Amino acid sequence: MKMKKTVSAFIFICLAAVMLLTLSHIFRDKKSWYYKSEFMNSQTGFDALFLGASRMHEAVDPIYLWKEYGITSYNLASAGESVQMTYYVLAEALEQCSPKVVFIDAAKISDEENSINSGYGFVHESIDFLPFNKNKLEAVSYAGKFFDGGIPAFLSMLYAYHGRYDDLKAEDFKNEVNYDKGAYIMTSVLKRDEPFIFTDEKKELKNGDGIKYYKKILSLCRQKNVLCVLTDIPVDASVYTEERQRYLNALISLTEENGGKSIAFNTLTGSIGLDYNYCFGDTGHLNFLGVEKVCDYLAAYMKNEAGVVDHRNDSGYSASWNEDVFKWDKQRIDTLNERKDAVEYIFAAAGNDTDLTLYVKNPKKLYNEYAMDFCLESCGIEPLTADEDILGGYDLKIEVRNKQDGQFLSEQYFEYNDRSGLFTAE
Repeated sequence: MKMKKTVSAFIFICLAAVMLLTLSHIFRDKKSWYYKSEFMNSQTGFDALFLGASRMHEAVDPIYLWKEYGITSYNLASAGESVQMTYYVLAEALEQCSPKVVFIDAAKISDEENSINSGYGFVHESIDFLPFNKNKLEAVSYAGKFFDGGIPAFLSMLYAYHGRYDDLKAEDFKNEVNYDKGAYIMTSVLKRDEPFIFTDEKKELKNGDGIKYYKKILSLCRQKNVLCVLTDIPVDASVYTEERQRYLNALISLTEENGGKSIAFNTLTGSIGLDYNYCFGDTGHLNFLGVEKVCDYLAAYMKNEAGVVDHRNDSGYSASWNEDVFKWDKQRIDTLNERKDAVEYIFAAAGNDTDLTLYVKNPKKLYNEYAMDFCLESCGIEPLTADEDILGGYDLKIEVRNKQDGQFLSEQYFEYNDRSGLFTAE
């Protein structure tokens, strides 16, 4: 009888554990795993890693670097990431692979004492994917000091996300991943203003939490014999203030004093061909056109400064990477309807493997939308005037087919807003 009760208790505990693990998996926010889990599952190593906040996350495309230059890399940056969390992500990454160079985003290196410089959800996005080990425990121990709930708020997925019950969607029951090696590349277009260079003066650093952790990053890179490059991603003139330049100049000096190097992109915009009319996707982030300019520069830099080589003819890399290129191309098409603006949709759909047909009720209205003329010319699209038989009451229809065999891939309908001058999908 006693044995039967023991077995029953054991079975109950096992079932309860399985249920808790299942609920944790369902309720957790999936961003961290969506963007970063493929790093842990990679079949090859990486010559370069990119870390930091959203400006880095949306500025470097590893698939582009592979297709154009044969460079193996992963974008481990994420929205709102503080340099403290970057340190823990890098510490884990350097246990998984041996890159020749790592690029650290300058945007979130705060110099304030006892400040994490990040929001609760952003911390989760940075570190949720980390396996349960020393790096994870140290990361949640540090982050737990700044938020209600302490360590359990970052260690227990069920504790952290149980409030998401009303927000659950179909994708919460799937294990979706990002095949663009961690990047999120914008295809929208917004005009911005080019920054000015005000000063070469340096701000005096206070050695706050962010600076302490950035020094730990530089030290870790020296220990691992990895080149660390402080990277200041292009921004709008309103962000690149004189005060910010003084601070960045100080960070550059600190980097070089500790064996690292730097790329101050905001002083290079002219030489890399960055067009502020078309190379930004929103007020603070580059789009795919800006990404290509940055990646072209980085590819040459990695070759010259870090000895990174082209792996496209290396059988140890090519099969796996080319398979992921195929997966990413399919994912890009499968997620097209997430792009609700017409220009954004066209740029996301256009490629060497696709043909686009654009049907419009009133062609003149197309050119009321900013960058539409540039978009259509860049993609080689000639709009076709159509009636309701094709448009079904909408103002614009875009049809996407496979260029090789004409197979239908996707379509989207758009309505024209007279006030905004935009063609948008529901």
